[in-house]
Amino acid sequence: MKIGFWGSGNMARVLGGAWSVAGHQVVFGSRDAAKSGDVAEQIGTGAIGGTNDEIAESCEVIVSSVRAVPSSFLTSTSALAGKVIIDLNNRDFPREYKPEEFLNSLAEATQKDVPSAKVVKALNNQAMEVFNCDAAALREAGVQAFIAGDDDKAKQIVVELLNDIGLKPVDFGLLSNAWLLELQADILRTYMFATGNALVTPGFIEAPRAEPRFGERRKGTY
Repeated sequence: MKIGFWGSGNMARVLGGAWSVAGHQVVFGSRDAAKSGDVAEQIGTGAIGGTNDEIAESCEVIVSSVRAVPSSFLTSTSALAGKVIIDLNNRDFPREYKPEEFLNSLAEATQKDVPSAKVVKALNNQAMEVFNCDAAALREAGVQAFIAGDDDKAKQIVVELLNDIGLKPVDFGLLSNAWLLELQADILRTYMFATGNALVTPGFIEAPRAEPRFGERRKGTY
C-alpha cells in the first residue's frame, strides 16, 4: 500500500520507517520537499519525499502528523475525497485546561474540514521511541493501539496497517469518541513528563527498549 505522511518529523519518520520495513511504499511530505527528501533518504528502503499536496494527490492512505486541519496547509482538499486519513495528533498541551477543551478533538475537526475523506483516529498514544522496536517485539509485548472512526472499511484498513507494525488494535467506536483518546494521551504525556519514560503506552504496557533504528528524537514535544 502507498502510505503518505503530511509532515516529516519524529512520528512520521519512525512510523514511515516501520511501514517501509513491513513492505509498504512510504512517501514523506512537507512544505519543503527537500526536507522530506532528506528524511526519506535517511529511512531508505524505497521511501521517497515530496510536498504535502503531492501526498494528497498520490497516496492511498495518508497519515497526518501536522497539528492542523488539511485546508490550512494544502492548496486544495479536493483530491482527498474517499481517502483514508489517519490522524495521530494531540492538541497543544497546556498545563491548565478549560473544561470545553476536552470535548473538541483534532480528528473531528479534520473530518469537518474534509467531509469527503474517511478520518480515523489512531497512533496518538505512542511516543516515537516505541517504534524503535520491530514488529515482532511490539507484538510480543502486547502493545495496543486505540482507534476511532465512522467508516468501517477505513477502520479495517487502519487495523491491517497497525498489525503490520506489531500493534494490537482496539476499536474505540465512532469518531465522536476521539476526544477521549486525546484525553488519554494527555494522561500518558503527563506521566512521560513526570518520569522521562517515553515507552509507556495505553494500558501502561511498556514497549521493549531498542536502538533508535530510525534516528534519535529531535527537539519537540510528545
